[in-house]
Amino acid sequence: MKFALGLRIACFGSLVLLAAPAGAAPQSPATPFACQTVAPPAFQSSWLALGSPAQSGQVVITELQKDPTIVSDAHGEWIEIWNSLSWRCNLDGWTLSDDAGNSHTLSSGGTTALIMRPGERFVLGIDGNMMTNGMVPVNYVYSGFTLSNSAADQIVLSKPDGTLVDRVEFDNVNYPHTPGRSIQLNENFRSVYYNDDPGEWCESQSHWELGSPDTGTPGQPNDPCQ
Repeated sequence: MKFALGLRIACFGSLVLLAAPAGAAPQSPATPFACQTVAPPAFQSSWLALGSPAQSGQVVITELQKDPTIVSDAHGEWIEIWNSLSWRCNLDGWTLSDDAGNSHTLSSGGTTALIMRPGERFVLGIDGNMMTNGMVPVNYVYSGFTLSNSAADQIVLSKPDGTLVDRVEFDNVNYPHTPGRSIQLNENFRSVYYNDDPGEWCESQSHWELGSPDTGTPGQPNDPCQ
């Protein structure tokens, strides 16, 4: 292509380069111009989560059971986390807490019990006995930390140096709440930013134990959000 001024136009992919004709005086470096118009992507509500506190995101909170019906809360509450890294992650010394000052420091007692394999899901539970916790397979038992059934509450996961890894704030207004059903993060959007968006959470549908009225997928991929 050629303009009246004698400038030649060459298009390489998405760049346009302007070059003076042979014999012309040297020009300033070529200026790139878009060769095509790129339509902006549709707005997603999850982008609002970009205003959340900085979270390192090595481990992601993906599911929680705050209101079991087959057993009491004191035995049946649990939280599922997922190692998003492609290498192992040691949770020893990490802290589980909320804004009210309740906290628990995870401790392996000098064992490898808190080392998560790449992509592994861990279930942190208030009771590790499957005969009394509703048959939930728990990887680690915590204490001094509970999940509210009615008021707004938080799950905060931090490293020993205080680095915020993940934080989820939930309530009964913006998040789903049916007694007995766990709350799950959309399996296709497992990140510390998407899990700040209530719209990416849904109620579980699967019964992990035959005959149990409660639903959830502790330690397993989440049910599809419908």
